[in-house]
Amino acid sequence: MKSVLHNFLESYTSRYSDYHGFWIFGFVVGTMQQSTVDLIDTRSDLVAGTAPETLAVELAINKFREQMAKARLPLSAIREARLEIRKLPENRNGFVNGTECSGWDVLFKVEAAIDSGETYYREKSIFVAPHDARREHRSTRGT
Repeated sequence: MKSVLHNFLESYTSRYSDYHGFWIFGFVVGTMQQSTVDLIDTRSDLVAGTAPETLAVELAINKFREQMAKARLPLSAIREARLEIRKLPENRNGFVNGTECSGWDVLFKVEAAIDSGETYYREKSIFVAPHDARREHRSTRGT
């Protein structure tokens, strides 16, 4: 389960989580504060809003399920799985494609409880700047 959570966070926060070819988190970071996604139950308290926000929820659920399948673990073995996404309050400068810009550190925490009663936890922090097509590279995957 540890590797499932690790691989999930790596996959979810990667460049492959995109919206129209651009990294999805740049579209949602401006309005984001703290959100929770239930990775098992598709009803989530994150969003009923914009397309990028809705897609971010769907991506989280799908990427978690992909990692469970790759590890050959049935979803039925999971009692609870939740992703918390929290934008840290301090705005700071960071780099996007070698260009300095303003943004935030965003903390991604995933927790899963399995039927045996054990709970597993992973977290990852990344710098996210608001979407700006002038400094970002569009994916060539044709999204």
